[in-house]
Amino acid sequence: MPIYPPTPGHRAPAVMLPAFSSNIITNTSTTAPPNTPLAVALAAGSGSDLIVTWTAPAADITHGAATWFNLQSGPSAADLWTTVARVTSPHLLSGLPAGTAIDVQVQSANAAGTSPWSVTATLTTAATVPSAPTAPSLAQGSGTDLTVSWTSPPVDSTHSAATAFNLQSSPSGANLWTTVPNVTSPYDLSGLGSGIAIDVRVQSANAGGTSAWSATATATTASGPFAPNAPSVAAVAPPPDGTNTKLTVTWTAPATDGNHSAATGYNLRYGPSGAGTWTTVSGVSSPYVITGLTGAAAIDVEVQATNAAASPSAWSTVATGTTWGATVAPATWTAAATQVHNTSVAPNGGVNMIATAAPTAVTAAAFAWSLSPSIRPTTNLIAASSDGQTNGWGQYFTAPATPGTYYLWALAQGSGGVAIGALVSSAIMVS
Repeated sequence: MPIYPPTPGHRAPAVMLPAFSSNIITNTSTTAPPNTPLAVALAAGSGSDLIVTWTAPAADITHGAATWFNLQSGPSAADLWTTVARVTSPHLLSGLPAGTAIDVQVQSANAAGTSPWSVTATLTTAATVPSAPTAPSLAQGSGTDLTVSWTSPPVDSTHSAATAFNLQSSPSGANLWTTVPNVTSPYDLSGLGSGIAIDVRVQSANAGGTSAWSATATATTASGPFAPNAPSVAAVAPPPDGTNTKLTVTWTAPATDGNHSAATGYNLRYGPSGAGTWTTVSGVSSPYVITGLTGAAAIDVEVQATNAAASPSAWSTVATGTTWGATVAPATWTAAATQVHNTSVAPNGGVNMIATAAPTAVTAAAFAWSLSPSIRPTTNLIAASSDGQTNGWGQYFTAPATPGTYYLWALAQGSGGVAIGALVSSAIMVS
């Protein structure tokens, strides 16, 4: 149909165009980082390995698809991460310490970038028995003792940490093992013989069980003689010889053992109590009498054992004794060496003494029969009276009622009836 130009002043009719939809279709972005992985889970693998699984996240209008994944792991709550890039699910996480809680996180990635790390998943690796220690080292200890030292074995993917150790020893080559459980390094292996070769080995342990025994180490114990043990002081007491200048020290020989040989001699030292100043006397034997002291003096005493070893024993524990505070001497009447039981003391019917303050005041005196010349009697005392002599005390009394061998004690007494001086007779036969 021909088309004519419009007539001047005349508006052409409107041309109606086809209608189109206004909806715009937008494709999912392929240039945006992905979402975070989902459902990160851990499961035990072989030994201390962990198997890590996760679900790939969905893509949406603001997140692209994940094309690979990164994984990081570390000791739980330590925030010390080891990262492995471009992993796939499931991933075997190996080289972990046994019996240890492990944190794991996973991250999505594509060409546009990475997602945040996933929520942390945690699992404790399987506990396993420890590795065996290396062979222990042996050194000479005191006497025949051996000092055993070792190091804890390393922890790896198949062995947990050792929490305890056991030790075995045997005469070398005999394979007769003595076991000591729950020991720590260094350990003093005692009770061994002198000059004997000893095999020693160590074993690790934990809640999972025990390791194999270590390689054996061997050493020969030292040969004696060894320094003796310290003796024990039995008593430090003034003797009943009437003086106030002496103390009698008695002690017992020390025991012998694998670390200490027998004593063959002794040294003794003494000094004013608490002063810490000593006078030493060598080559003494028990009992030993210290002389040249003053009256009523407290004296500390220690004894030391010796033998052929280069060193003596330690000094004994301090023992303290006090000299008499008064002197006692026979007066004019003394008891005869033979007596008749239950009759007046021959030859004078009684006995007297001289008790002199030195320096403690004498307030009373007494006599006593005893079966011992060394143990001072404390009962059945016969009170003495002043006999008119200077410092003189005497009393009439009878011989014991039962025949036997007796000793007559003369005792000076101070305040409260405490004995401050003593003199004992020679043996008196009572018939």
